[in-house]
Amino acid sequence: MTANCAVIVAKDEGEVRTHAKEAILKGAQALEFRLDSFPVIPADLSFLACGVPSVATLRSPLDDERKEIFLRALASGATYIDIESDSVLRNRFPKESVICSYHDFEKTPAEDEILAIFKDLRSSGIPKAAFMVRGPADLLSVWNAASVLRQAKAPFILIGMGAAGEITRIRAFDLGSMLNYCALRPELASAPGQITLEEAERLGTDPEVTAVIGYPLTHTFSPEIHNAAFKAANIPGRYVKIPSAPEELPLIPEVIKKYRITGMNVTIPHKESVIPLLKRIDPLAESAGAVNTIRNSPAGLEGYNTDILGIAASLASVDMDPKAADVLIIGAGGAAKAAASYLKAAGAKISITNRTHARAETLAAMFGARAVKLEDLAPEYQLILNATPAGMSGFEHCSPVPDTLFTKDTVVMDMIYDPEVTPLLAAAKAAGVHACINGKTMLIEQAAASFTLWTGITPDRAVMRKAFEMRAA
Repeated sequence: MTANCAVIVAKDEGEVRTHAKEAILKGAQALEFRLDSFPVIPADLSFLACGVPSVATLRSPLDDERKEIFLRALASGATYIDIESDSVLRNRFPKESVICSYHDFEKTPAEDEILAIFKDLRSSGIPKAAFMVRGPADLLSVWNAASVLRQAKAPFILIGMGAAGEITRIRAFDLGSMLNYCALRPELASAPGQITLEEAERLGTDPEVTAVIGYPLTHTFSPEIHNAAFKAANIPGRYVKIPSAPEELPLIPEVIKKYRITGMNVTIPHKESVIPLLKRIDPLAESAGAVNTIRNSPAGLEGYNTDILGIAASLASVDMDPKAADVLIIGAGGAAKAAASYLKAAGAKISITNRTHARAETLAAMFGARAVKLEDLAPEYQLILNATPAGMSGFEHCSPVPDTLFTKDTVVMDMIYDPEVTPLLAAAKAAGVHACINGKTMLIEQAAASFTLWTGITPDRAVMRKAFEMRAA
């Protein structure tokens, strides 16, 4: 049985009692008191007898001082004391009162090494290990190790840290971890990837889990948008980030299965390479040759492209009808394919440019378009659409095409939403183009369509838009 354990961080005795009371009122089934958060540890530790199982944790190199404090903690009502695996104190207390812990803030080892670590920890108490999760392979190592540990039917605590490790906290009940450590409030989080107690209580023991995969995933706004939609729809669901390096992409189906993920969004650079991993491709996605949404259906993994809907909504927002318009698509990846698919169906005359001209030629051949070298571009387009990461936060900060392409009749759309004004849009606005569109509307519309595919519910777009604005602020 997994218990949500609120981590209590406080600066004095009054605050620790207030926080403990708040946590229990919010549903905490256990409390971890971080004694190392006190500037001076109180003489009175009676707050440790709080009515639920309590853990006294004190990280310090001063073992003689810690020994005395741990003795006082147990005498004052602490159920457990947390002692690190490399501490000389680990075997100086009764095993039934010790959580013997191990932390790796850089990586997650392979399953066999995790099990060896737990075997060692168990000799001194209840074993607890926390590992930094970097991607799909690490998630599977955690899951597989937990599957073995559960068979022993003895308590253990296994945690994945970091953004990619958040799903191990949400699925703590599936993993079988004895405690699910939660922050009392966001600003009081004591470990990367730790969710709040309020969120853990909202999610319950069997939440819907959705995710985004890509590499890297440092600037995505999708979690804030989808999590706001889940709350507004009163769905106990959570959207997480799983950074997935290209070599780990084939592991995604197994991650989806084991962590019971309802669906995923797919972003750079996986929109094309994910297709062979799927059982069925929706005709719209097939026409685009790219997938940005995966649904885990009873029949298997299905691929969709909701980017196309986002592009259509973005152009409609400025009354841009692409029929018979001369259109330039910049890029030749999955996002460019979605754009070309929609614009071809809309009757546009498409040109494609890309830094690697051969890729532009390949994409142009797929959609009956014209491939144009960057140096041969001329100011002849009613719509210029950037489908590359150039200008995105974390990528090359530049405009992908010369400013000389802009005219007063041009609509310029950048699929990028962070920053909201990219170098391309700044140059277009300065040139006095007809309209500029960033990726905000596209992001929200494609997210709304994905949400509906996963849940069968139409989300509140106003709530999603507000979440975007708060994230962008």
